[in-house]
Amino acid sequence: MANKADKYNELGALLCSGIAGNQGDYAKFLQNITPLLRRIISGRLANAEAEDVVQEILISIHKARHTYDGLRPIMPWLLSIANFRITDHLRKHYAQMRHQSVDIADYENILPDATEEASDNEYIDELLEEVPDKHKQILLMMHVEGYTAKEVGKRLNMNESAVKVTAHRAIKKIREKFGREGLGS
Repeated sequence: MANKADKYNELGALLCSGIAGNQGDYAKFLQNITPLLRRIISGRLANAEAEDVVQEILISIHKARHTYDGLRPIMPWLLSIANFRITDHLRKHYAQMRHQSVDIADYENILPDATEEASDNEYIDELLEEVPDKHKQILLMMHVEGYTAKEVGKRLNMNESAVKVTAHRAIKKIREKFGREGLGS
């Protein structure tokens, strides 16, 4: 444990020296904390996103370096900045997912046209067998009756994006049951 404490004390000393104007020590500080930040992030984010967040944290540390009090341990200061950046990243990520719309047109070939033979209606019934009633109603309105997501939303008192998400989940459930190859995609 003394080894870690010494390492952390060294990081604090390097940062203080960097704040005082020693660019070499500041560069060494950044080099030493980068692998540490990667380890902190690796358990919380996908690899593709991790490096971007490491860079965001390094930028935040650079901008906030003047707030570090050399008399206090450096790790709580570093971890709080890292946690803020990780939280910001996750907040943005989930906000984007929430506002991401599903293009139902990509899935129109899954359900056959209602004007086809009766055997096709049996096929539709089989596809929708394990789909919850609300999902079933939305799929039928959109793909059999030809309503748009906006129109379905108005009729069912739902917002358009919720209709699209529900339709997407229903199609996903159908694909899981029958596999992609049997659904024309």
